Amino acid sequence: MRPGKAPGADGITAGLLRKAWPILGEEMVRLFRTCIIEATFPQSWKCANLVVLLKQGKKDATNPKSYRPISLLPTMAKSLDTLIIQDLETETELNSYGQQHGFVPGRSTITAMKSLYDWIHGSNSRHVFGVFLDITGAFDNVGWFPLMSRLDALGASIRTMRLIQSYLVNRSASIVIEGKRYQRIIERGCPQGSQLGPTLWKVAMTEIGNMQLDNTANMVLYADDIALTVAAARPQTAHGRIERYLDGLKAWAKAYELEFSPTKSQLLSLKGGLKPGYSVGFGSGENDARIVAGATAKYLGVILDPKESFWDHVSSLKKKSEAMYRRLRQMTSANWGMGQAAAKVIYEAVFLPRVTYAAEIWADGACTLKKSIADLGSMQREPLRAITSSYKTASTNCLSVVAGVLPLDLEVRRVALKCKLRTGGMTNDEYEMGLSALMEEWQERYDSVDKGDWTKFMIPDVARRCELPLVLDHYTTQFLTGHGDFRSKLYSFKLQPSPNCACGNGAETVRHVLLACTRTQEFREELITVMMEEGVAWPPERGAFLSTRRTYEALRKFSERSLKN
Repeated sequence: MRPGKAPGADGITAGLLRKAWPILGEEMVRLFRTCIIEATFPQSWKCANLVVLLKQGKKDATNPKSYRPISLLPTMAKSLDTLIIQDLETETELNSYGQQHGFVPGRSTITAMKSLYDWIHGSNSRHVFGVFLDITGAFDNVGWFPLMSRLDALGASIRTMRLIQSYLVNRSASIVIEGKRYQRIIERGCPQGSQLGPTLWKVAMTEIGNMQLDNTANMVLYADDIALTVAAARPQTAHGRIERYLDGLKAWAKAYELEFSPTKSQLLSLKGGLKPGYSVGFGSGENDARIVAGATAKYLGVILDPKESFWDHVSSLKKKSEAMYRRLRQMTSANWGMGQAAAKVIYEAVFLPRVTYAAEIWADGACTLKKSIADLGSMQREPLRAITSSYKTASTNCLSVVAGVLPLDLEVRRVALKCKLRTGGMTNDEYEMGLSALMEEWQERYDSVDKGDWTKFMIPDVARRCELPLVLDHYTTQFLTGHGDFRSKLYSFKLQPSPNCACGNGAETVRHVLLACTRTQEFREELITVMMEEGVAWPPERGAFLSTRRTYEALRKFSERSLKN
């Protein structure tokens, strides 16, 4: 457990227990051993402290559904949970159910989505339909009696079942509102915030795994997400099969005191190209609600579409990322606020993981579409401006090179390659070849765009740029992009009455300030001295300032002194 993770009512954290282990370790082991032998879960560990948080984007503070309740349980309770899970998984082979991908070692949302698409691609039928089912309050409402019956059927020992029974009875949750504490006894559901809760849900889902499916249907389970795919030569045949399988799923839900939500469940043509406008009954009964087909379906955080282009997924990412980096830009400025290094850390640690989630699923489809590539570039622009502290007139094509980060569509493909390497889908040599191909594609794209001639003069080789750990600042970025406080550039935006330099020797461009302006002669001489000492000729050729770290640092010094002069 993370040392600082929020504790339960007793205030004891995992970090505190680690520090106390030399003194309390033997007593704790003895306590856990007694709990397991006597099949008793301490009553004081069964009360959850409820903390309620307003959900992101929810503005109606009077609506209870605008809030997310977090259950804080004692750390010791979660430790005992883990021991129960170990025994339960050994006794029942709970992780052997191939359809379940949630809370199973070595499986994830990604393996679930891959399993879904592997089955679709392997089907010879003309049509494949997917039904993505929503269970109303799944974890909170599952019945305890059917859970215990299922544990018995799976082969759990009497001691483990007694311990889980002790774990479930007399559980409570309490919350403090305006100084007054309210408490409620919990009589159903998988305890939120516990280690054991997700495992108990897996127990309930094993019965779905036992449903008889013929070779025209498949089921993929991830926690409470159920994806049913059905294939057939004709849509009507597939729809009839879907309704019969939904009858079986409804019977399972009734047995576990659960309900499906037909209005929140989704129906999508995954193969065959049947356009929306049709519906399927949520069961074969005449009065059963119907699921209306959509043009897309959201499954495990990825928006699926029939063509596997994932264009709608990229569009959704763009909307979400714009708000995040708009806030980031408010924290940055040329000379104050968050620095460029911090902006890059946030880009790599927050922005990229959100954007590249499940990249191995959607990269091949989305990153070949021009409109998706354009949208990915658009959503990367604000992060690049934050990292480089550039003016907004600089082109995105140049900013990615100045920042030393791959264009976003190429970064998505790089992450997909990395995931493939990690899962054994390619060798290290194949991965390195893939990276080289991405760098070559980046160089070709960089060279082919008409804009940014000055940046291409300063940084002609993207691979060389990425090899150097260059420190960026507001002044150096202006000299690398040519967009900055130069009268000629400002004049083009009608921000200066004249483009001419104060030295009287022509227009004040970035080239003029760097190579010819008499006002920067002193700074230039120091720059030339460093260049000569590093064996770099003057006037500089393409890429000269990236020859060594010292030549680049000399450029940085010149840039700041010149623009502050």
